[in-house]
Amino acid sequence: MKPQTGTGLANGKIILAGEHAVVYHEPAIALPIDAVYVKADIVSAKEGQTIQCELYTGDVNEMHTSMAGLQFAIREAFKVASTKEVTDHTFTLSIESTIPAERGRGSSAAVSVAVVRAIFDFLDATLPEETLWNIVQGAETISHGNPSGVDTATTSGTRPVFFQKEQELQTLHLNMPAYLVIADSGVTGNTKQAVQHVSTLQERIIDPTTQETGSDAVQSIGAIVNETKAAIEEQDPQKLGQLMSENHERLQQLGVSHDVIDTLVDTAHQNNALGAKVTGGGLGGCMIALVETEEDALHLQEQFMKQGAQAVWIQSLAKKENTK
Repeated sequence: MKPQTGTGLANGKIILAGEHAVVYHEPAIALPIDAVYVKADIVSAKEGQTIQCELYTGDVNEMHTSMAGLQFAIREAFKVASTKEVTDHTFTLSIESTIPAERGRGSSAAVSVAVVRAIFDFLDATLPEETLWNIVQGAETISHGNPSGVDTATTSGTRPVFFQKEQELQTLHLNMPAYLVIADSGVTGNTKQAVQHVSTLQERIIDPTTQETGSDAVQSIGAIVNETKAAIEEQDPQKLGQLMSENHERLQQLGVSHDVIDTLVDTAHQNNALGAKVTGGGLGGCMIALVETEEDALHLQEQFMKQGAQAVWIQSLAKKENTK
């Protein structure tokens, strides 16, 4: 008898604009990135419920508490998609991810999205978007406490998301003749430390010349995000690049960039980039650069690797809805 199988895919994500300011009720924009992905495969087994992934191989019921969110997603998906008890299913679930962890790329949400999709496929059940959202948000709540929903929306979708605390997520149409080059600095970021640092600067002067405080910089980033949204809607890569660089300067003022990131940003500007910035929590992690042609993107990828980047990906910004 042929074994029962199921497969699920999910995108990675990056923050295009607004990181850190979003904590203070300013808007931000995130992009799905299919240059990195998670793939989950599930196959029926004679006995047991086994999971195989980079962090853990073993019984689903004995997963470490650090993986409680994923464990919830697995159990909840079976519960919703099947009329049988979760314990009545025997399977092996394999997870493959090219999304680097701890880099602000939506790794945990992407894993949950791929796994839920695989389980519904395995059970030949229809998966409404709302059901996927509810299960993955439940998993993210267990993993992170109070998730914004951005990672869930971007890793499960194909369109950019404009978001602001306590407001409904908006999806944007992106079809721009340009490429994003994403570089992993190789330095593990520290979002928690970066967020705490920014909070200490809110009432402090960070620019003696203008007398600007950290709070002023945060508000300025919010304005940049709104202009970024307009640049996306107008399909204007030149404007988008300029805004990315302005955003980076503000994040530098707030002390959440890193010397390695700044070197990569400088390299981008020296090699035809329209703009470049740190992305995500900062103090390491990843940076992004915008270029107009694939040739420029490939050249910049090579330059980043020469500068010591751990990995570099290229993402087209044209006709995003048509990608996987």
